[in-house]
Amino acid sequence: MNCLLSCQTNTSKNQSNDLGSLKHQTVQDSVNSQALKIAYTGNMGVCMELDDKTVIIDGLHQYYNKPYVYPPEDMVNQLITGNFKDFSPIEFCLYTHLHGDHFSGKYAKRFLEHNSNGVVMGSSQLKKDVVTFHSNADSITSRFYSVPYDKKPHTTETSGIEITAIRCDHTNPQRHNQTENIAYLVNLGNYSVLHVGDTDWKLTHEPFKTLDIKNKNIDIAVLPYWLLLDDNDISQVNELIAPKHIIASHLPPDFSKNDQEELRKRFSNITLLMELGKVHYFTE
Repeated sequence: MNCLLSCQTNTSKNQSNDLGSLKHQTVQDSVNSQALKIAYTGNMGVCMELDDKTVIIDGLHQYYNKPYVYPPEDMVNQLITGNFKDFSPIEFCLYTHLHGDHFSGKYAKRFLEHNSNGVVMGSSQLKKDVVTFHSNADSITSRFYSVPYDKKPHTTETSGIEITAIRCDHTNPQRHNQTENIAYLVNLGNYSVLHVGDTDWKLTHEPFKTLDIKNKNIDIAVLPYWLLLDDNDISQVNELIAPKHIIASHLPPDFSKNDQEELRKRFSNITLLMELGKVHYFTE
Protein backbone atom coordinates (compact mmCIF):
# COMPACT_ATOMS: atom_id res chain seq x y z
CA MET A 1 0.00 0.00 0.00
CA ASN A 2 1.60 3.31 -1.04
CA CYS A 3 1.67 6.19 1.39
CA LEU A 4 0.61 9.24 -0.63
CA LEU A 5 0.71 11.59 2.33
CA SER A 6 3.84 12.76 4.05
CA CYS A 7 3.67 12.95 7.81
CA GLN A 8 5.71 15.08 10.23
CA THR A 9 5.26 14.69 13.97
CA ASN A 10 5.58 17.57 16.40
CA THR A 11 6.01 16.71 20.08
CA SER A 12 5.94 18.63 23.32
CA LYS A 13 9.09 20.27 24.68
CA ASN A 14 10.51 17.19 26.34
CA GLN A 15 9.75 14.78 23.52
CA SER A 16 11.82 13.98 20.45
CA ASN A 17 10.53 14.09 16.89
CA ASP A 18 9.63 10.69 15.44
CA LEU A 19 9.67 10.84 11.66
CA GLY A 20 9.76 7.07 11.16
CA SER A 21 10.14 6.12 7.49
CA LEU A 22 8.07 9.02 6.19
CA LYS A 23 9.43 12.01 4.32
CA HIS A 24 11.73 14.16 6.44
CA GLN A 25 10.94 17.84 6.66
CA THR A 26 11.12 20.51 9.32
CA VAL A 27 8.15 21.36 11.51
CA GLN A 28 8.33 24.92 10.25
CA ASP A 29 7.97 23.71 6.66
CA SER A 30 5.05 21.49 7.63
CA VAL A 31 2.96 24.04 9.44
CA ASN A 32 1.12 25.90 6.71
CA SER A 33 -2.39 26.30 5.42
CA GLN A 34 -2.02 23.17 3.29
CA ALA A 35 -1.09 20.88 6.21
CA LEU A 36 -3.73 18.88 8.03
CA LYS A 37 -2.96 18.80 11.76
CA ILE A 38 -4.17 15.92 13.92
CA ALA A 39 -3.59 15.86 17.68
CA TYR A 40 -4.04 12.80 19.87
CA THR A 41 -6.37 13.46 22.80
CA GLY A 42 -6.72 9.99 24.32
CA ASN A 43 -8.11 6.58 23.32
CA MET A 44 -9.79 7.23 19.94
CA GLY A 45 -9.75 10.99 20.42
CA VAL A 46 -8.43 13.12 17.56
CA CYS A 47 -8.57 16.87 17.10
CA MET A 48 -8.04 17.87 13.48
CA GLU A 49 -7.56 21.24 11.86
CA LEU A 50 -7.00 22.70 8.44
CA ASP A 51 -6.79 26.44 7.86
CA ASP A 52 -8.44 27.29 11.21
CA LYS A 53 -11.31 24.84 10.65
CA THR A 54 -11.31 22.47 13.61
CA VAL A 55 -13.17 19.26 14.43
CA ILE A 56 -12.71 16.92 17.40
CA ILE A 57 -13.93 13.32 17.48
CA ASP A 58 -14.21 11.29 20.71
CA GLY A 59 -11.66 13.65 22.21
CA LEU A 60 -13.47 15.06 25.25
CA HIS A 61 -13.89 12.19 27.70
CA GLN A 62 -13.10 11.49 31.36
CA TYR A 63 -11.32 8.73 33.24
CA TYR A 64 -13.25 5.55 32.58
CA ASN A 65 -11.04 2.56 33.36
CA LYS A 66 -7.37 1.57 33.43
CA PRO A 67 -7.26 -0.01 29.94
CA TYR A 68 -7.92 3.37 28.33
CA VAL A 69 -5.91 6.53 27.75
CA TYR A 70 -7.83 9.67 28.62
CA PRO A 71 -7.02 13.42 28.42
CA PRO A 72 -6.09 15.21 31.66
CA GLU A 73 -8.31 18.02 32.89
CA ASP A 74 -5.94 20.77 31.76
CA MET A 75 -5.90 19.43 28.19
CA VAL A 76 -9.69 19.20 28.17
CA ASN A 77 -9.96 22.81 29.39
CA GLN A 78 -7.56 23.98 26.68
CA LEU A 79 -9.55 22.19 24.00
CA ILE A 80 -12.90 23.47 25.24
CA THR A 81 -11.77 27.09 25.60
CA GLY A 82 -9.89 27.22 22.30
CA ASN A 83 -6.47 27.44 23.94
CA PHE A 84 -4.99 24.13 22.83
CA LYS A 85 -1.52 24.93 21.48
CA ASP A 86 -1.41 25.70 17.75
CA PHE A 87 -5.13 24.93 17.30
CA SER A 88 -8.01 27.32 16.79
CA PRO A 89 -11.36 27.01 18.63
CA ILE A 90 -13.31 23.84 17.84
CA GLU A 91 -16.40 24.20 15.66
CA PHE A 92 -17.65 20.59 15.78
CA CYS A 93 -17.40 18.12 18.65
CA LEU A 94 -18.34 14.66 17.36
CA TYR A 95 -18.97 11.52 19.37
CA THR A 96 -19.20 7.99 17.99
CA HIS A 97 -21.08 6.50 20.97
CA LEU A 98 -21.90 6.85 24.66
CA HIS A 99 -19.21 4.70 26.29
CA GLY A 100 -17.09 6.60 28.78
CA ASP A 101 -13.81 6.07 26.92
CA HIS A 102 -15.33 8.06 24.02
CA PHE A 103 -17.93 10.41 25.51
CA SER A 104 -18.48 12.67 28.51
CA GLY A 105 -21.80 14.46 28.92
CA LYS A 106 -20.14 16.83 31.38
CA TYR A 107 -17.47 17.88 28.89
CA ALA A 108 -19.88 18.05 25.95
CA LYS A 109 -22.11 20.38 27.94
CA ARG A 110 -19.13 22.50 28.98
CA PHE A 111 -18.02 22.72 25.35
CA LEU A 112 -21.41 24.10 24.30
CA GLU A 113 -21.42 26.58 27.19
CA HIS A 114 -18.02 27.99 26.20
CA ASN A 115 -18.58 28.04 22.45
CA SER A 116 -21.70 29.90 21.39
CA ASN A 117 -21.36 28.66 17.81
CA GLY A 118 -20.08 25.21 18.70
CA VAL A 119 -21.97 22.08 17.67
CA VAL A 120 -22.05 18.62 19.24
CA MET A 121 -23.01 15.63 17.10
CA GLY A 122 -23.89 12.10 18.16
CA SER A 123 -26.74 9.65 18.45
CA SER A 124 -29.86 10.53 20.43
CA GLN A 125 -28.56 8.29 23.23
CA LEU A 126 -26.10 11.05 24.14
CA LYS A 127 -28.52 13.96 24.13
CA LYS A 128 -30.06 13.47 27.58
CA ASP A 129 -26.63 13.65 29.21
CA VAL A 130 -25.91 16.95 27.48
CA VAL A 131 -29.13 18.95 27.62
CA THR A 132 -31.07 17.67 30.67
CA PHE A 133 -31.64 20.20 33.45
CA HIS A 134 -29.58 22.89 31.79
CA SER A 135 -30.37 26.51 32.68
CA ASN A 136 -30.10 27.54 29.02
CA ALA A 137 -31.63 24.37 27.58
CA ASP A 138 -32.95 25.94 24.35
CA SER A 139 -29.54 27.17 23.26
CA ILE A 140 -27.85 23.90 24.19
CA THR A 141 -30.53 21.74 22.56
CA SER A 142 -30.44 23.65 19.29
CA ARG A 143 -26.72 23.00 18.96
CA PHE A 144 -26.87 19.28 19.61
CA TYR A 145 -27.29 17.50 16.27
CA SER A 146 -28.81 14.05 16.77
CA VAL A 147 -27.77 11.54 14.13
CA PRO A 148 -30.70 9.22 13.24
CA TYR A 149 -29.79 5.57 13.60
CA ASP A 150 -31.41 4.54 10.34
CA LYS A 151 -28.59 3.34 8.04
CA LYS A 152 -28.87 6.45 5.86
CA PRO A 153 -26.07 9.01 5.44
CA HIS A 154 -26.67 12.34 7.16
CA THR A 155 -24.58 15.28 6.01
CA THR A 156 -24.09 18.76 7.42
CA GLU A 157 -21.89 21.46 5.95
CA THR A 158 -20.90 24.83 7.35
CA SER A 159 -17.89 27.13 7.38
CA GLY A 160 -15.94 24.94 4.99
CA ILE A 161 -16.46 21.76 7.03
CA GLU A 162 -18.50 18.88 5.63
CA ILE A 163 -19.46 15.99 7.92
CA THR A 164 -21.31 12.84 6.91
CA ALA A 165 -22.51 10.55 9.70
CA ILE A 166 -23.89 7.04 9.39
CA ARG A 167 -24.85 4.11 11.57
CA CYS A 168 -21.96 1.65 11.96
CA ASP A 169 -22.84 -0.88 14.64
CA HIS A 170 -20.69 -1.40 17.72
CA THR A 171 -18.29 -4.32 17.94
CA ASN A 172 -19.56 -7.42 19.76
CA PRO A 173 -23.26 -6.77 19.03
CA GLN A 174 -24.28 -9.69 21.25
CA ARG A 175 -23.12 -7.61 24.20
CA HIS A 176 -23.55 -4.08 22.82
CA ASN A 177 -26.67 -4.43 20.67
CA GLN A 178 -28.23 -1.41 22.40
CA THR A 179 -25.22 0.84 21.79
CA GLU A 180 -25.55 3.18 18.80
CA ASN A 181 -22.16 3.69 17.16
CA ILE A 182 -21.76 6.39 14.50
CA ALA A 183 -19.02 6.54 11.86
CA TYR A 184 -17.99 9.96 10.53
CA LEU A 185 -16.53 11.10 7.24
CA VAL A 186 -15.07 14.57 7.72
CA ASN A 187 -13.98 16.73 4.79
CA LEU A 188 -11.69 19.64 5.54
CA GLY A 189 -10.59 21.36 2.38
CA ASN A 190 -9.05 18.71 0.14
CA TYR A 191 -8.65 16.21 2.99
CA SER A 192 -11.06 13.46 3.92
CA VAL A 193 -10.84 11.69 7.29
CA LEU A 194 -12.83 8.58 8.22
CA HIS A 195 -13.41 7.76 11.91
CA VAL A 196 -15.34 4.57 12.65
CA GLY A 197 -15.51 4.42 16.45
CA ASP A 198 -15.81 0.92 17.93
CA THR A 199 -16.77 -1.55 15.23
CA ASP A 200 -15.73 -4.74 13.40
CA TRP A 201 -15.04 -5.27 9.71
CA LYS A 202 -18.21 -7.25 9.08
CA LEU A 203 -20.26 -4.41 10.56
CA THR A 204 -18.69 -1.82 8.24
CA HIS A 205 -19.66 -3.49 4.94
CA GLU A 206 -23.16 -2.03 4.68
CA PRO A 207 -22.41 1.58 5.77
CA PHE A 208 -19.23 1.69 3.69
CA LYS A 209 -21.16 0.51 0.65
CA THR A 210 -23.86 3.13 1.29
CA LEU A 211 -21.22 5.85 1.50
CA ASP A 212 -19.20 4.39 -1.40
CA ILE A 213 -16.14 4.73 0.83
CA LYS A 214 -13.83 2.83 -1.53
CA ASN A 215 -14.30 5.57 -4.16
CA LYS A 216 -14.13 8.53 -1.76
CA ASN A 217 -10.32 8.79 -1.93
CA ILE A 218 -9.98 8.65 1.84
CA ASP A 219 -6.82 10.39 3.00
CA ILE A 220 -6.83 9.15 6.59
CA ALA A 221 -8.72 6.33 8.26
CA VAL A 222 -8.81 6.39 12.08
CA LEU A 223 -9.30 2.76 13.06
CA PRO A 224 -9.32 0.85 16.35
CA TYR A 225 -6.22 -1.31 16.60
CA TRP A 226 -8.16 -4.60 16.61
CA LEU A 227 -9.07 -4.01 12.95
CA LEU A 228 -5.35 -4.16 12.11
CA LEU A 229 -3.97 -7.08 14.13
CA ASP A 230 -4.28 -9.92 11.61
CA ASP A 231 -2.58 -10.36 8.25
CA ASN A 232 -5.99 -10.63 6.53
CA ASP A 233 -6.81 -7.15 7.84
CA ILE A 234 -4.52 -5.78 5.13
CA SER A 235 -6.98 -6.91 2.45
CA GLN A 236 -9.91 -5.56 4.47
CA VAL A 237 -8.30 -2.12 4.66
CA ASN A 238 -7.48 -2.15 0.95
CA GLU A 239 -10.77 -3.53 -0.29
CA LEU A 240 -13.14 -1.57 1.95
CA ILE A 241 -11.37 1.78 2.44
CA ALA A 242 -8.09 2.09 0.49
CA PRO A 243 -6.88 5.04 2.60
CA LYS A 244 -3.69 6.91 1.85
CA HIS A 245 -2.81 6.78 5.54
CA ILE A 246 -3.95 4.79 8.59
CA ILE A 247 -4.12 6.02 12.17
CA ALA A 248 -4.26 3.20 14.72
CA SER A 249 -6.20 4.24 17.81
CA HIS A 250 -7.82 2.83 20.97
CA LEU A 251 -4.37 1.52 21.88
CA PRO A 252 -4.21 0.43 25.54
CA PRO A 253 -1.54 2.04 27.76
CA ASP A 254 0.33 -1.30 27.92
CA PHE A 255 0.27 -1.98 24.16
CA SER A 256 3.47 -3.96 23.71
CA LYS A 257 6.49 -2.92 21.66
CA ASN A 258 6.18 -6.17 19.72
CA ASP A 259 2.60 -5.39 18.75
CA GLN A 260 3.58 -1.87 17.78
CA GLU A 261 6.30 -3.20 15.50
CA GLU A 262 3.94 -5.76 13.98
CA LEU A 263 1.51 -3.03 13.00
CA ARG A 264 4.30 -0.96 11.46
CA LYS A 265 5.54 -3.97 9.49
CA ARG A 266 2.06 -4.85 8.30
CA PHE A 267 1.18 -1.31 7.21
CA SER A 268 3.89 0.97 5.84
CA ASN A 269 1.51 3.94 5.94
CA ILE A 270 0.50 3.84 9.61
CA THR A 271 0.68 6.19 12.58
CA LEU A 272 0.14 4.82 16.07
CA LEU A 273 -1.54 7.15 18.57
CA MET A 274 0.45 6.57 21.74
CA GLU A 275 1.44 9.92 23.26
CA LEU A 276 -1.14 12.42 24.52
CA GLY A 277 -0.89 15.83 22.90
CA LYS A 278 1.34 14.71 20.06
CA VAL A 279 0.50 16.53 16.83
CA HIS A 280 0.89 14.96 13.38
CA TYR A 281 1.08 17.04 10.19
CA PHE A 282 -0.08 15.55 6.91
CA THR A 283 0.58 17.01 3.47
CA GLU A 284 -0.20 15.72 0.01
